[in-house]
Amino acid sequence: SPEDDGIKGGLNGIDNGRLHFTGVRVPRTNLLNRYGDVAEDGSYTSPIPSPGRRFFTMLGTLVQGRVSLDGAAVAASKLALTAAITYSTQRRQFNASSELREEVLMDYQRHQRRLLPRLAATYAASFAHEELLEKFDDVFSGRNDTDEDRQDLETLAAALKPLSTWLALDTLQECREATGGQGFLIENRFASLRADLDVYVTFEGDNTVLLQLVAKRLLTDYAKEFKGVDFGVLARYAVSQAAGKTLHRSGLRRVAQTVADSGSGKKSAKALRDEDTQRELLSDRVQSRVADVAAVLRGAKGMSQEKSAALFNEHQNELIEVAHAHAELLQWEAFTRGLKKIEDPGTREVLTRLRDLFGLCLIEKDLAWFLMNGRLSSQRARTLDRYINRLLTRIRPHALDLVESFGYGPEHLRSAIASGAEQERQDEAAEYTRRRRASGDAPIDEKTLLAREARQKKAQKAAKSRTKG
Repeated sequence: SPEDDGIKGGLNGIDNGRLHFTGVRVPRTNLLNRYGDVAEDGSYTSPIPSPGRRFFTMLGTLVQGRVSLDGAAVAASKLALTAAITYSTQRRQFNASSELREEVLMDYQRHQRRLLPRLAATYAASFAHEELLEKFDDVFSGRNDTDEDRQDLETLAAALKPLSTWLALDTLQECREATGGQGFLIENRFASLRADLDVYVTFEGDNTVLLQLVAKRLLTDYAKEFKGVDFGVLARYAVSQAAGKTLHRSGLRRVAQTVADSGSGKKSAKALRDEDTQRELLSDRVQSRVADVAAVLRGAKGMSQEKSAALFNEHQNELIEVAHAHAELLQWEAFTRGLKKIEDPGTREVLTRLRDLFGLCLIEKDLAWFLMNGRLSSQRARTLDRYINRLLTRIRPHALDLVESFGYGPEHLRSAIASGAEQERQDEAAEYTRRRRASGDAPIDEKTLLAREARQKKAQKAAKSRTKG
């Protein structure tokens, strides 16, 4: 018997429902037996002898879905940013610096803060998606199709899909708000796209569950590093870990940074934009967290199932956080590798600044961890916000070029505010105002009148002072 799921929060073009079977027996010969079969005597056989490979082979369909969702989410972020940034470079609001013309929205620092870091994150997600596609092709074409390759593909897809789908929802909402009332109109697609993409965080595996899968893989790889290692090596590693914690948490590393920067914001900024510095900070954030969680969970081996599950649950949030940090590192690394392939010096310079914006925004977002664990000095932490603002100013002139490079035309955008209509309206209004001013018929703005009155009062007050003197 069928049952319809009814109207959903989005994607209502896809009809979802349920089928109930009562008293139905599926014959053995009708089982889905591509990768495993059951004989009449109940024995199980499979053309894939390795249980691990068989498992990941059967998960292949889910992997394809996650790869597709990752790409679709990145595309949605690109569409939203193209529409919002195009509109923001045309729409004018408030005449803060001139009595004659209002400011373009994109010239406001807060507007840059809203859109440009998300543009940087979208570029990072796009570079990472390209590498995911290459890995996917390697496995499914058979070029590199070992158990380990399939597990790597599964882990990579599980790491990137959560970040790109969450980014898409966040970007669509921010672009909706950044374009004001126009952004709320269905014709500009932000609201409808967000509704349709909302379920992407659940499709093909809930994002939080996928990150837990990634965390378990990180712990497994961490454990493999020490498998078969003799006691002396383990002892030396334990000493080095303890020394590292002492270095970070005693403040010695922060002192070294402060001495190196000599209290200079310029030196701090130079250190922060250094590629190796960013890599070290983002990598260390993952490695140290994995080591800390692994050390805590190592004690679960000798516990009962109940206590072991309780210990794991106690540190579940830490596991999710370290997997999230790992996925962000993967995106930063993919962005950095992508820069190496760009031949044009000017393009590489702009995209390097965008990569720096992405990396430094990741550090800023988790600044408390870097400070509490002694990875950053207070001098560099204070410099971080100012340098991000400098990057925004330098990227701003290229904002339109950066979204146009996505290659989306009107037939893809289908958004009224990205059609150029706003620029035509602004040009028409500016020409009308120019003609009225030239004719002398233009009304005097209230702010101008108030400014004139203030100047007159000031002049009169100055004149009285001179008379008394």
